Amino acid sequence: MQNINPESATKVVELLSAVSRGAGTVNGTAGDFKGCGDILVVLMAGTNQATGTHDVKLQDSADNSTFADITNAAFVQVTTSNDEQSFKGILRKGTYRRHVRAMSVVATAACVAGVTAVAMSPQDSALADGGSAYAFKV
Repeated sequence: MQNINPESATKVVELLSAVSRGAGTVNGTAGDFKGCGDILVVLMAGTNQATGTHDVKLQDSADNSTFADITNAAFVQVTTSNDEQSFKGILRKGTYRRHVRAMSVVATAACVAGVTAVAMSPQDSALADGGSAYAFKV
């Protein structure tokens, strides 16, 4: 087994800052994942106020200007019954374009959450051939 140096093998990007958001839609900051392999994406959900719902999905772009939804790259809806926990998904190498961002939609009442992406170098990716496009809704 090859040893992996975390400093050279990963890139960590905050796609959506962890703050309380009222009802509305927010596009997070896009990360530049040129030359990266698989990306682990973590949604850290805090407390939702009563009746608050939070939907988070990932979008990508070739030019960091025009974004589109990444197929099946959405987290489960966060409500008061499943808040205060983390949700994880994986974007496989070759299934996303260079720039990736999180899009947050909060309805009814305020919700707290943040999204972080950890990209592996291509040689350290679990599936060098790309494999499955995603592993979301876990």
